[in-house]
Amino acid sequence: MKRQVLISTIAAAAFAGTAFAQAPMFDDVDTDGDGVVTVSEAQAVAPELTEGEFAAYDVNADGGLDQGEFDAWSATLPTDDHGDHQ
Repeated sequence: MKRQVLISTIAAAAFAGTAFAQAPMFDDVDTDGDGVVTVSEAQAVAPELTEGEFAAYDVNADGGLDQGEFDAWSATLPTDDHGDHQ
């Protein structure tokens, strides 16, 4: 019984780690490191993103997504789940 619980726990942790690893991270998308994500930087990870959709998340209308705006936008992105979980 303990062995089954341990195996189940390890499998669940591996699955969760894979799911969380798929969301884009702010620092990875902000390729020039200026503290905001531009529309072109966002489109590098989400090519289907339009300027209008980007503007909807740019709440303060400064032309870039700060961390909070980015978090709101990235939460809407589909995960890239290919069923690789084992």
